[in-house]
Amino acid sequence: MKGGALLAALVVAAAASLLARPPGAAPSAAAPPDAAAAGPPAAAQPARTVQAAGPGWFGEVARAAPVTAADSMAAARLHGDPRTPPLAPPAAAWAGPSPAQLADRHAYRAYEAGQDARVMAAFASAAQREVPRLQADVERARASGIPAAQIARVEEKIRRLEQLRREIAEPAAAIPN
Repeated sequence: MKGGALLAALVVAAAASLLARPPGAAPSAAAPPDAAAAGPPAAAQPARTVQAAGPGWFGEVARAAPVTAADSMAAARLHGDPRTPPLAPPAAAWAGPSPAQLADRHAYRAYEAGQDARVMAAFASAAQREVPRLQADVERARASGIPAAQIARVEEKIRRLEQLRREIAEPAAAIPN
């Protein structure tokens, strides 16, 4: 056991000394030590030199203690991955009904009606933005030779969106402010 450990230590020390040696100081195995004093042979190639890229390929990078895969996954599960982009803008805080609205059933019905109206207005707004995009899709589909049955499905979808948007807008227009 002692001999194996000693041999391993010698191999590591030899490798470290080879790596620490400057590039021009490495002795040539083909030429004896006296050949260097006699001068280089006429057909010898000039030695290549490689410029160091600095402390690292990407500059100085702060290093931390290695993290195990299990610790990394646990942190990502709890806190998310900071490299991922947000999926949606943060939603505004929902206040909910006030205690007075919760206590009075008529006030709570009015609160619910306001919430419903807000949802319907959001749908109408989204439908108004979506219809021109769908119409452009239909024009591109016609130009590229998409089958008429598929185009008809999208046209039916546009027609239903427009109809729902009008139904939502009519009651809102009938209610006096």
